[in-house]
Amino acid sequence: MNRPARYLFASFFMLLVASLIFNQVGGPESLRIYHIIPLFIVFGGLGFAVYGYHVYGFDGRFGLLLFTYMLCMVVLIGVALQQGGLGFPAPGRAVKLGLIALLVMFFLGVCPKQLRFIKQTWVYLFAFFVLFSIHLLHAVPLSPSGGSASVPIWAGFLMGLNLFVIPRYVSRNTFLWVLSLFASVSVLLGALAYSIGPYSVLGMNVTLWDETFSPIFVSGQLYPLESVFPNPNTFGFIGFMGAAAAIMLAIGQFPSSNSDHEGQSVRADGASATVLSFPYMFSLGLSFFAGVLFVINVLGMYLSNSRASYLALAMALLLFFSYITLGRRSLPFAFVGLTSVVLLFLFLLPQLGISASGRFALWSGALEAFLQQPKLLGEGIINTKEFIAPYVEEPYSGHSPHNSYLNIFLRAGLIGGGMYLLIIVGSLFSGALRRDRVDVPALVLAFGCAIHQMFEAYSLFWYTIMAVISSLAFGYLIMNGAWIDQPEEPANDRKRNRNSRKSRNTSRSKSRSETWSRPEWNR
Repeated sequence: MNRPARYLFASFFMLLVASLIFNQVGGPESLRIYHIIPLFIVFGGLGFAVYGYHVYGFDGRFGLLLFTYMLCMVVLIGVALQQGGLGFPAPGRAVKLGLIALLVMFFLGVCPKQLRFIKQTWVYLFAFFVLFSIHLLHAVPLSPSGGSASVPIWAGFLMGLNLFVIPRYVSRNTFLWVLSLFASVSVLLGALAYSIGPYSVLGMNVTLWDETFSPIFVSGQLYPLESVFPNPNTFGFIGFMGAAAAIMLAIGQFPSSNSDHEGQSVRADGASATVLSFPYMFSLGLSFFAGVLFVINVLGMYLSNSRASYLALAMALLLFFSYITLGRRSLPFAFVGLTSVVLLFLFLLPQLGISASGRFALWSGALEAFLQQPKLLGEGIINTKEFIAPYVEEPYSGHSPHNSYLNIFLRAGLIGGGMYLLIIVGSLFSGALRRDRVDVPALVLAFGCAIHQMFEAYSLFWYTIMAVISSLAFGYLIMNGAWIDQPEEPANDRKRNRNSRKSRNTSRSKSRSETWSRPEWNR
């Protein structure tokens, strides 16, 4: 892929993220979610055309496939826009939704380097298809003019595109930069409210939360920071993800030194270790800039008083630094160990004197509600606050379960919940076990999101900014190894390359620290 195409897709991706933020925080009144989803679909079609030409050229078979793909794109755009109006009336509504599911799977499952993509993602494609189909099935009896009937379409489109399409055409580093930059801008906008009070910018209201808290390590009271977002928990999540992305960029961009065949010290860009060069200074500047973004985002997350974000960031950074200090061999052990620590922490919360803000009561009520009448396909598109209210005691009755996994099991049942766990837990375990090939930044971000979902009600199958960022994080983890820019490896070279990687890993482990290879960060 050439550089102009990379810049084009990076700019388009920034536009998509900005549109989602405007939509969620009450920006332009005319911007609705059914206007943004067509942009995601157009992005997928444009990416397929550009990358398909990059791989196949003007081949006749590719031309036919491209025409079919673009036709599918136009139909899906029409579906998204039509769902913003009257929906799909009866008769034949079930058939129409079934055809939509098949079109979506075609749009997600067809791409350049098809065999590699299917080999890498077929399990997750199947899990997503089942989860999407269950939600569409629940939408069949709903009134087409009601808002709930459109939820499965919008949520399914966005989740599928974020898991299987966007990571094909936007590099992981671009995702990290966009995430850390948008988070930092949100922090700076929010911090300004401390000095000048609530204000508006570009149609978005920047305010502080209306209840004070006692910051850790600081005496006194502060109003939690929420910036342009609807509550501090959402802002805390943005700060946590931006901080994690920034610290990985800061270390990944930092120029490292190696030795050449004569034993002379050289940097990763090939320059001498004793003579300054433009690539060296540029990398050093990027590393410093990312470090500044990390400090800003950590400060913003701290001021949000989002304790779920505190925990998620701490666990993500511990996994990350276990890789930095102990190498790839530590990833499976660190992943299992940190997961056990989180579960143990949950059991010890009352003994530690840390308030769970009623989450234990909400989780217990949600679990009881599910066990009272367990269903294979769940309750459908319901308001989980109202559904679990009879099983939750005051003063917490009327709140959501504050747990993504329980939410999915309530709405999609045993089968849908199992498929959701396959995507979340399956991709994490697969990534940790594939320690020699896993994209570590993607694993770190996805691990942090999985922990955060234990304390918040959003899920990947939704269309808020938290759901979109989380599904993108898992998308980069799932798509690891399916990059179309990655050259094919001849079968007779694989064994030799595997042996060479083993010898390199052995020598690295002896030094107790692994040199960070720049090519790994240039995907």
